[in-house]
Order: sequence, then structure tokens, then C-alpha cells
Amino acid sequence: MTKEILNETDWNKKIQIKKGDFMYEITAKYKGLVPMMHDRFFNPEELNISKKKSKSTWKVELDYQCYKDKKGVYIPADNIRMMLIGNKFRKGACYIIGSYIEKKKGTEYINFAKGCIWVMGTKDPLKVYIEPARKTFDKYDERTFINPLGSRSIKRRPLINLPWSVEFIVQVTEDTFDQTKIREFFDVAGLRCGLGAYGPTFGRCVIDKWELKK
Repeated sequence: MTKEILNETDWNKKIQIKKGDFMYEITAKYKGLVPMMHDRFFNPEELNISKKKSKSTWKVELDYQCYKDKKGVYIPADNIRMMLIGNKFRKGACYIIGSYIEKKKGTEYINFAKGCIWVMGTKDPLKVYIEPARKTFDKYDERTFINPLGSRSIKRRPLINLPWSVEFIVQVTEDTFDQTKIREFFDVAGLRCGLGAYGPTFGRCVIDKWELKK
């Protein structure tokens, strides 16, 4: 059996959602309140350095930890959606609202977000570019942690300084909840989850634009 291999352009065309495939669409923008941290996972084979690490290897690794391409620095569109859903390490906005603010609705809200809320970039469906545009990260965060051997190691991660904002499209495929509830999900996500890594210490943001497409 031959497997279909898609390049980025083909994949972007394949995932485009046409009007009629969703109930309503919103154009939204987050405005950053604090710096955003990136921590992109990369394959060590991407690094153009020798296998033996030197004292300056971390500088090369730091560059690969930042989400960027020829157009500039971006955040994956699905990272915004995952602020609603969360994971076992960080609760998402749907769980926070459904279990902490309200009661016994966390699972319902999470399942709705998983199946009915989709986030896309305005220039590229998979990427949401950071404004003002920049070619790379602004500075980096450095902190120590206790490693499995019991000694301390240093972790460095790229930061996007203020001011920053991201504009994106939200498509909702069912009308179980109206756009007011969806707005609540994104409000809580920005303030209590944060965009990027190590939130909400980093990446806290507020909705600066919320336009329901007629």
C-alpha cells in the first residue's frame, strides 16, 4: 500500500474548512500581558553541530526551541486550542470553568472543545504569526532544576517580549453553546492557562478583538 505524503502547502489546502462545515466563525486576537515562552521539541538530528556537546551548544539548541520560519515567529494554531482542552500537567480553561467555577460540567466542556472548536491562523491554517513581526526570539529565560541524579541542571528557553499579540480564527461546528460561552472559554484560557510554555507564569493574555462573522 502506498502512503500519501503531503508537503505543507498540500496539507494546508486539505485542512481548509468551507463555509457550511461549521455553525459560526469568530475572528479573535490575544494581547499579551507578560512575555511568552517557547519550548519547541526538536529532533537532535536537526542540529548542525557535533555529537559531543560543548559549552556553547545550548545557544544552538535555544534557536531550535523557538517556533519560527521564513515569515517570522509563530505559535502553532493547535497550541491555542489546547489552552481550552489542557492535559494531565496543566488544566485547560474548559475544565477550570466546568469544575472550579461551575460544577460537574468539566468533561462536557472538554469534549465539546475537542470535537467542535477549531483554531486556524489568518495567513496559514496551522500557524498563528506573532505581531509585531520578528525573525527570532527576543531574549531567553534561564533557571535551574534538580535532575534525576539529584544535582542541578540549567534549562534555557526562548522568550517573546512585550508587546506581542496573535490574531486567529475560531470555527465552531455545533451550536450547543453560543459565542458568548466560547468567549468565556478563551477569556479564562488567556488569564489562567497562558499561551506557550510554562503558563500562566508566562503567556498570560487578554482578548483584544472578538468579532462574530455574520
